[in-house]
Amino acid sequence: MIFVTGATGLLGSFICRDLLQKGYKVRAIKRQTSRLTLLEDIADQIDWVIGNMDDTTFMEEALQGVEAVIHGAAIISFDKRDEPSMFKTNVQGTADLVNACLKVGVKNYVHISSVAALGRKAGQTNINEKDRWEGTEYDSIYSRSKHLSELEVWRGAQEGLDVKIVNPSVVLGPGIWKKGSTSVFKYAFDEKAYFPSGTVNFVDVRDVSRAIIQLMELDITNERFVLNAGSMLYKDFFTKIAEAFGKKPPKKPAPKALLKIAVFFEFLRSRITGKGAMITSDTAKLSQMKYHFENDKIKKTLNFEFTPIEDSIKWTVSELKKMHNL
Repeated sequence: MIFVTGATGLLGSFICRDLLQKGYKVRAIKRQTSRLTLLEDIADQIDWVIGNMDDTTFMEEALQGVEAVIHGAAIISFDKRDEPSMFKTNVQGTADLVNACLKVGVKNYVHISSVAALGRKAGQTNINEKDRWEGTEYDSIYSRSKHLSELEVWRGAQEGLDVKIVNPSVVLGPGIWKKGSTSVFKYAFDEKAYFPSGTVNFVDVRDVSRAIIQLMELDITNERFVLNAGSMLYKDFFTKIAEAFGKKPPKKPAPKALLKIAVFFEFLRSRITGKGAMITSDTAKLSQMKYHFENDKIKKTLNFEFTPIEDSIKWTVSELKKMHNL
């Protein structure tokens, strides 16, 4: 029995599918209000437990009979209003799960983090697993929450967990329209005029799921792996997606002055509507950066090959068209 958190999201749904196809039994946690949009056809094949990860007794009961845990539940936000809830889920939720695993005796633990949790310095372009967190101006509230959640995992490793951490970049795949990483496809679909001046790092959701399950199955302990297929300028990235949709690609680089205005008006909009801000000072700053996350370690460890970006985009666009009648 494999225990999966974050199962209702894009990546979690693919992990559940792949586990079931390989013959594993899957137990997954969800809230009473969780939607199973991405799992409707296989929901009855999953052993669902309904509750909250901060309920210690519940978590210990949910882990009975479990041989491995894949922890992907997290809140992704760059809106400072979400900081308390994000830290509660990403950091305290991870701490509670680690404690429950230690209490029950589940040792095989795969933690889904993010490249956002890796260290970066001014002027640095290439980043890998050896780049440790430094706490600089290039970090967001989300990246801090992922770093702190990793500290809870490493603490668990010191207390007896067999830990594998993966750090994916932007995960590409057919998720919920307008939500999560799938929103980059909607941006191109909507024929927006501007593109950020920085680079985007990307990885196919199928590759991330495949790598996670392979790592779970191997006797690897206390290691982290960057999962990133490659990087390219946002201009080229959005052009490829737009062309796959048959849409016009963005033609204008977004100047810093325009980004500042966008941040201001998005702040006002989010305060008036009560909805999360889509553009913040953190996201504006990150969109101008030019990083490349190196994937040599995972490729060497698993003899792993990543899906080419053209294939990822073509497949994702095709699936999104079918899912959302585009």
